[in-house]
This record gives sequence, structure tokens and C-alpha cells, in this order.
Amino acid sequence: MEFVIPLCQPWRGFQEATVVVREGGVLAVGRTAEGFDERPIAAEDVVGLVAPYMELYDWLGFEVGRILGLGYSPAAGDLFTWLRSHVAFIDEASARWGRVVDGVGPFSVRRFLRRVYMPYSGHALTLTYVAYPFPDAVVAAESRGRTMAIGSVVVEWGGVKVASAGVRTLAGAFLLAQATPELTPVLKELRKTLEEFVARFLSISACR
Repeated sequence: MEFVIPLCQPWRGFQEATVVVREGGVLAVGRTAEGFDERPIAAEDVVGLVAPYMELYDWLGFEVGRILGLGYSPAAGDLFTWLRSHVAFIDEASARWGRVVDGVGPFSVRRFLRRVYMPYSGHALTLTYVAYPFPDAVVAAESRGRTMAIGSVVVEWGGVKVASAGVRTLAGAFLLAQATPELTPVLKELRKTLEEFVARFLSISACR
């Protein structure tokens, strides 16, 4: 369970920092004048910094919930409570998406894309792969199950596997939405939502 936020600008002695929120605390990682560094940060010191990105993922949660017929309600409380709640939603959305993709039947896809975005990787909220999408990459997936989708969605970059997600997961659904939105109307909606998510991220981030 992680919430990874690249700031793409100097912050607290870092030339370019990334904030990583985990169950055990908050870290700032990145390059300093002395080299790469990793420092613990008090959660209360980053609440204001990460709040716009929490709101961004809340928007994504509402939209994914709308598409999949789920309710999304941000948890009240501290940063870690919010993150646990959002991760629980990922599981709910994955379960609902799993039922959708089960109805597709066997399929195979392999498609070259100029950019591949990953707002989720497992239980991690990964803005790193939104700020820095995989360029000129291939998304490949194959499911041979007739009544249950089985397999993974893989991202290949330079001929090397750099990321993957289960075909029945929310992370996998967003990869499929970019590679083969025609597979099901849900993927078409998820693709539109992802495009808006990226645009909203760029409007609040220094990353380009």
C-alpha cells in the first residue's frame, strides 16, 4: 500500500523530490547536492502538499465507481486512513471489473502505444507512471478463459517487460483501456476517464 507523488521540483533540499506515503509513515526520496537521499517526513508536514492529489484520486474513484456501478466515499480521518480506504475501493473495483471481463471470453491483444499510463499498480497509487508514462511501449495481454478471465496485462518497453497487472484488476483494466478500448464499453469509459485524470494531474503538477 503506497501513494507515490513525484513533485518534479525542488523541495526541502531535494533537487527533485518524490513523496511516498506508506502505512508505516512518509518518505521523501530524490536527488540532493550530495547524491540520492531518502528521508522520513512527518505526515502532518505533507498534508497540504498531497491534498490536491488526494482530491484527484477521489475524483478518479467517483468516476470508476460510476462506470462500474459502485459507490465511492472518501474516508474521513488522517492521510493513512484515507489511503487504506482508497485501497479497499481498489479491491472492490477490481472485483466488479473481474465480473465484466469474465463476460468477454477469450481475447488476445498486442498494441504499440506512444505513452502508457498507470495510475495504479496493485495496491499502489502510482503518480510516477502518470508524470512519466512509459514512452513507445507495447501493451500485451491474452486471456484463454471462456468463463473466467485468466492472465496478465504486460507493458514492454525496449523489448523488456517493465510492468504488469492481473487482467482482472483495476490496474489491468486501465492498461486494457489504453490498448483495446473496443473490447467492452466499460473500457471505453475508463479510457476517457484516464485521459481526463492525466489532464487534471498536469493542471496541478509541476511535472511535464
